[in-house]
Amino acid sequence: MRKKRSSSAPTERAGLLAVESRCNSHNLIWRDLFQEDVGVDGTIEVCLGDFPTGKIVGAQVKSGMSYINADSPEKFVFYAKEADLDYWLELSIHLFLFVYHPEDDEVYWSHITNYLPDDDGQASRTTKITILKEHKVDEKFKAYLITLFTLEIYDADRMADLSQEMAACYITVGHGDAAITISALDLFVQGLWGLCSKVQYHASILLQRIRKEVVAQGRDAKIAYTFARADLYPFIIKYVRLLSDHGLATIDIDDVNDSLYRKMEQPTFIAPLTTNGRALVKYLRAGGNADAHDNQFFTLSLTPSAQIEVYQSFDATKGIKGFGEFSDVFAIRFNQHLDYYEVQHFGNEGGGVAKERASQIMYFNELIDYLSRAMKHVPKSCVLLRYLDHPCTPLISWLQEWYEDEQLFHIDDLATKTNADQIGYHDEIVSIMSGIGVMTVQEPPMPELPIRILMNGQVLL
Repeated sequence: MRKKRSSSAPTERAGLLAVESRCNSHNLIWRDLFQEDVGVDGTIEVCLGDFPTGKIVGAQVKSGMSYINADSPEKFVFYAKEADLDYWLELSIHLFLFVYHPEDDEVYWSHITNYLPDDDGQASRTTKITILKEHKVDEKFKAYLITLFTLEIYDADRMADLSQEMAACYITVGHGDAAITISALDLFVQGLWGLCSKVQYHASILLQRIRKEVVAQGRDAKIAYTFARADLYPFIIKYVRLLSDHGLATIDIDDVNDSLYRKMEQPTFIAPLTTNGRALVKYLRAGGNADAHDNQFFTLSLTPSAQIEVYQSFDATKGIKGFGEFSDVFAIRFNQHLDYYEVQHFGNEGGGVAKERASQIMYFNELIDYLSRAMKHVPKSCVLLRYLDHPCTPLISWLQEWYEDEQLFHIDDLATKTNADQIGYHDEIVSIMSGIGVMTVQEPPMPELPIRILMNGQVLL
């Protein structure tokens, strides 16, 4: 029987030749890997003029219409095998996927190592990779690689374009008089920390910026800032992409994906700023942005957030004396920098005797799901909310919406610092000054939690 050539061989070779040709056209060094191709077909080295830089990325090339799904003039979808994706993400170098589109006679790319999918409500990392047709192997691709390795510092014109691009990426939260617009540039500035050498992100960063805008309005305001996944996640993804694509900060994208699609929570990170990230801070300061300074105090302390008291009955005609026996009490502490909550749940075992039913750590969505189920059939008139922190924090904002509370918070209350801000300031001062010598410090007072004397006079033992 005569030996037969694979019918896909010409197409596969066409893809490799197309990538190599385009790399040569843009002064990028393409090298084939001929031995044991298990997921990387070659490497690309970045050159600056006549000088190779030693900065190398891996390349996996796919060729043919069989790899192209949902094709449109703007984009198409590539479905990776789970084993391939796992391997690509474990590589010690950046991996780029190149897909040769025979009908377009064009090569398109996706940066797999830094790939952050659009949020389609999926509950796990997806193997669906959306590839934009604007991502061709051209001068923009070379510029992307140069930015990836910080081989070039953005000049004033590029900084201006970047700050405008970040300002144009925004979300409007709240409604009516409480509506606030927050941009990606606002988040970047609000998250600056460590003498502006790092940028933080956690759920409270967004609310800190909202609080700043609300206080600037100078009037009493409702707290109406809860964040549905469908509204918030696309904005967060765009923000992280801006930081990553422009090489502003060193972010673990795999960890971001883990937060979004396994924990089903907002990501939490402290990322060192790159040379361009630090240059952006200087550019913003030079342009008169008064907020471009260290805006964060860091603490690992759990601080009191709220106590929720659930009563078996409530007679509104008797006012505060109208509360019956308690049925449940939830004492909740919060660590804003790691975005988790400590929840103590007490129940009435009869005769006013309290027993701890649960004590555990939860992420935000786990917590609100737990509270929603625990209080599902309880009339809201029998629920008392005792806030122990600034009202513009994630949990209290959610409780306001759940309780359907339309009350205004006084501007003086809105202008106060959160518990985490106060403890964080104390912790950083101690950290900075402890190396100098002996000093006397006093921790800022925190509210007692759980509050032992309940609103109906019963004592939580």
